Formats: sequence, structure tokens, C-alpha cells
Amino acid sequence: MNNKIKAYIGFAINKGSVIFGIDNIVKSKLKIKLVLLCKSTQKNTRKEAAEFCKKKNIRLLETAVPLEELASRNGVKVLAITDTNLAQAIIKNSDEEDVCGGVN
Repeated sequence: MNNKIKAYIGFAINKGSVIFGIDNIVKSKLKIKLVLLCKSTQKNTRKEAAEFCKKKNIRLLETAVPLEELASRNGVKVLAITDTNLAQAIIKNSDEEDVCGGVN
């Protein structure tokens, strides 16, 4: 992921359009547009995120760069974007792998 992606995630955080953590994502009543998953995420969390995204038909991207770095927050392994435009901008500028079809 490049610096543009980091900027878009920062915009989404400032706007309040980010949900942190798989438990919060699954419980959320907001319309989620994109889920980002760190490559270092544990197997159970990866599986839960993939199943959730597949069920809800949400794009799931796995990031090579730690989400802690991209979100500038400690302990972030999974986050969701609820803003349509920012989600589309992240997808457009992403060269990351879409893993919604299955868990690696």
C-alpha cells in the first residue's frame, strides 16, 4: 500500500468512518463498504473476517503493510471503512490482494 492509502485511512478516521476490530465490525449496524485485514492477523480472525465479508458481499483486502502503521494506532489488525468514496479510493489505489473469496 502506498502513502495515498495511508492518507485515505487517515481521512476516514478523522471523519469517523472507520470501525476497528472484528468484533466491532460484526456487531456494527453501519453499512460497511470495505474491510482491511493485516497479513499478520491470527487465523481465527482472518476466517471470521472472510466469512463476514462473503456473507455481506463486502470487499476484503489484505495489506502487506501493518494496519498499525497505516492507521497510526497500536494493535490494529482489522478495520472497516464505512464511507463509500474513501473505500472506492482505497480500492482504486490498492495493489493488495482481495481475499474475500477465501482465507489464505
